[in-house]
Amino acid sequence: MVRISSLIFVLPFFLLPASAGWASSSVRFLTAGDLFLKLTSQHLEEQLAGQHYLMGVLDGLTLAKDPRLCVRTAIQLNEVVTLVRAQLTSRPDIHRFNAASVIRETLATEFPCT
Repeated sequence: MVRISSLIFVLPFFLLPASAGWASSSVRFLTAGDLFLKLTSQHLEEQLAGQHYLMGVLDGLTLAKDPRLCVRTAIQLNEVVTLVRAQLTSRPDIHRFNAASVIRETLATEFPCT
C-alpha cells in the first residue's frame, strides 16, 4: 500500500515536463487575420468564437481601466463586431498583428476618452 501511494505522489512530477511541452507547442496568440476569418466565416460556431474573443478583450480592457478607451456601458455586441470587422476589412495590412492589440486600437479610436 505504501508503494502505490508513493507512486501516486511521484507520478505527477514526471508528467509535468511532458504536459508543459505539449502546452507550449499548442499556445499561440490569435492574429487579427485569424479573427477576421472567424468574424466573416459562414459557420455560426466560428462567428460566435470571434465574437466571444472580441468581447473578452473588451471586458479585459474595461476591467483594466485602459486610459485610452471610454466605451459606453450600453454598447451592443453587434456594434463592436461591426467596427472591428470594418477595420479588418479596410486594413488587410494589420492582419499579421495580435488580434487583441488591433481590437484595442480600433476601440480607442472609436471611443476615445476626452
